[in-house]
Amino acid sequence: MPLLPGTGEPLISLAKIFSFSSAFFNSLAKNVVTMHRRQIRQKRKASHTSRPFTPYTKKYAELKSQGLAAKGRQQMSNSTVPDLTLTGDMLNSMKVLHAGRDNFSYGITDPVQAAKMEGNQLGVFGKSVRRSKKRIVSSENNPMPKEIREMVMEEMSKQVVRQITTELRRAGHGYKVITI
Repeated sequence: MPLLPGTGEPLISLAKIFSFSSAFFNSLAKNVVTMHRRQIRQKRKASHTSRPFTPYTKKYAELKSQGLAAKGRQQMSNSTVPDLTLTGDMLNSMKVLHAGRDNFSYGITDPVQAAKMEGNQLGVFGKSVRRSKKRIVSSENNPMPKEIREMVMEEMSKQVVRQITTELRRAGHGYKVITI
């Protein structure tokens, strides 16, 4: 492997090219949380498989459209199309939990809001259990919708290009890597 003159370091460090900082993952995670919330609220491709959620029951859709579903609380959404937003508390409680040098995680730590999300995932709504009405936001096979996974891969590839450019400049062999 060619070495930088006088340093004994490799000309281009693959370890540096493919390493990410916790600051990068923290910024990426914040964008993912924002995108995931937005995608759910926009109702299209809201589920973990990028499909719309199962419709509300007729009774609940009627209550929600009339602004009566929140039981004495301020209702944020009157949509009869599932958007997992009644008061906004559950989705607003979704946040970055961890951002390290090689990964990030996000979720809900508030026990009340986490229970609501888990109820949606399992099809448990109050005393009613309707497995056919599951509204799955994340699963082991699909931790986030396809569009968000693609954005994550795009941001990571941009970061690799930036790091290749940095390494080439450090070695005095170029100034810019261009991707097509």
